[in-house]
Amino acid sequence: MARKALDQDELLVISRRCAAVFAEAGDSSPTVARLAEAAGMSQRSFYRYFPTKEECLRPLFDGGSRAFADALAAQPPGTALADAMLRAFDLTYSTSSDEEARALMAVVFADAVLRRVWLQATYEITELLRPSVAALLGTPADDLRTTAVCGQAALLNIVALEHSIRDETPLADTARAAAAALFGPLSQPRTATPHDAARTTTK
Repeated sequence: MARKALDQDELLVISRRCAAVFAEAGDSSPTVARLAEAAGMSQRSFYRYFPTKEECLRPLFDGGSRAFADALAAQPPGTALADAMLRAFDLTYSTSSDEEARALMAVVFADAVLRRVWLQATYEITELLRPSVAALLGTPADDLRTTAVCGQAALLNIVALEHSIRDETPLADTARAAAAALFGPLSQPRTATPHDAARTTTK
């Protein structure tokens, strides 16, 4: 009897385990054997779902894209574009610490293949965002401005993560500056996230 294929949530759990291995190593050196062990599967099963070791991070990147799209869709009608984008970004990364995000993304930025996997996933977020962006702009989903703003949203994720790592600045602050640069002045103070509360209580 054929084994049941893993669903999206199960692949995301595996991808997070693999991400922890890369982050702990600090580079892209972990082997498929090490990643498969962390994932709790054989190497044969690993290759069944991930053609290369770098692809094991794709479910995590795709999960982040879906989370960002869901967070943007949840923004109230009439929210200024810059504010909506920043709130969506904050909500997407509220469950991880700056240290966790930096550790993984530093590895991703340093490796050409991992970076390509991440950039492809980030580019594909643009299609997930179309309905929400169109609603915020009051434009058709296939309008050129809708497409441009979806591209800016993907760029927000790239710029915020890149500069947070390069400049060693808090991710939330970097995202705020990037949102203002890409979408214009922010009209609302940054909304606190569960992550902020956790950092406050642990100081």
